[in-house]
Amino acid sequence: MPEGHRPVSSASSRAARSFRPEERLKKRAEYLRVKKEGRRLPCGAFLVNIAVNGLAHHRLGLVVEKRFWKAVQRNRIKRRLREWFRLHKHTVPLPGLDIVIIARPGAEHFSTPHLADLFRECFRKGGLRMA
Repeated sequence: MPEGHRPVSSASSRAARSFRPEERLKKRAEYLRVKKEGRRLPCGAFLVNIAVNGLAHHRLGLVVEKRFWKAVQRNRIKRRLREWFRLHKHTVPLPGLDIVIIARPGAEHFSTPHLADLFRECFRKGGLRMA
């Protein structure tokens, strides 16, 4: 290995790219606070609510309703949204935000790369510049 190069899979870079438990919205009250205090950004087949959380990191909450999809499709949508967040959370500007993404019919057609383009454009329209 050339001098000065570190392996990409170092523990610190792995931790920075992971989706840690403290980056999840877990309680109903947290979702309700984001809905009440936050801004709404329509994003195609998604509705995004964003509120400042006062933390040094962003948190993600997902709403994928049973009435629109069966379990396999719901889980696939949630996996893709979590993957988007894991890969792009560092591009969303600070201060820390609580981001709640609500999936609507048509969300099942988006791949992870398409989600990145969609949310970048959505955040730009909402006044948040992603790096």
